[in-house]
Amino acid sequence: MDKRKLVNFKYRSGSAALRSLADGTLYFAQPDELNDSLEAKFAAADPASFQQKLALTLTELAAQKGERIKFVLEEGVAEHYNKMLQEEDTVFAANCQKVGICSGTKRPDNQPLWAYYCNDSRGFCFEFEWPDSVLHEFSLLPTFVHYTAESRIHDRFEDMRTELIEVEKQNPSWSMEQIHEHFYSKDFFTKWLIKSIGRAVSNKHADWAHEEELRMLSPIAGPLPILKAILKRVYFTRTDFPEWAPVQMLLQQLYPDVELAKVSFNHTEPLVRIQRLNRKLIPVTMSGTEQI
Repeated sequence: MDKRKLVNFKYRSGSAALRSLADGTLYFAQPDELNDSLEAKFAAADPASFQQKLALTLTELAAQKGERIKFVLEEGVAEHYNKMLQEEDTVFAANCQKVGICSGTKRPDNQPLWAYYCNDSRGFCFEFEWPDSVLHEFSLLPTFVHYTAESRIHDRFEDMRTELIEVEKQNPSWSMEQIHEHFYSKDFFTKWLIKSIGRAVSNKHADWAHEEELRMLSPIAGPLPILKAILKRVYFTRTDFPEWAPVQMLLQQLYPDVELAKVSFNHTEPLVRIQRLNRKLIPVTMSGTEQI
């Protein structure tokens, strides 16, 4: 398994970058705070598909294990399950609106993002490296955004199926009875819920596809004090804006190990050039023998 740290990039205006560096936090926004009015909006799948998908998945797993068991729909409980699942759908949708989202992208040279989020390139792009320790401590979930022009019908029972298949892979010695029993456990439900919420809040219309978003999800919204642990490099394209110098001072004072890089765009080859830079303190004579 690849042990490299997960990396993504976040474009910031000069003022946002300065504020974040000063307090050492990264903000995770609720869906309704983001600039897509359809963020985390979806319709729930037909609850009647729950029993069908569960029976089908368990039967398929039994066949793979060589157990001659066929799981069938329970008779006479469809109405009960449908009502229960509809109530759960309401709670599920409400929980999706409470998730904290930190939007990032896959590269630091996306020209539209420099224009949209950096005030016409008068800002910065932060490169984040996400160590496992930070992901575990704050229960963060990385997820790529799926872009589609189709209606958003979220089928959380498909996530149930995926998680059941994963349980069998991780526990090949388990019998179907053990797998079926585990299905009703709190551990299974929690993993199923996390996976399904992550997918539900990571679907956007195809019009946004140019952002190539790799977002980080938090169980709670708000600022997290993690910037020093994840900030690897800061990119810029211009220096003619008020926050340029203060940001450089903060990087030198609070983030001395964070690297600096300049991104240059051109209409001829090379179309994009990224130049790594070094910061250096230079003594300046103020008056007499005083130096800083």
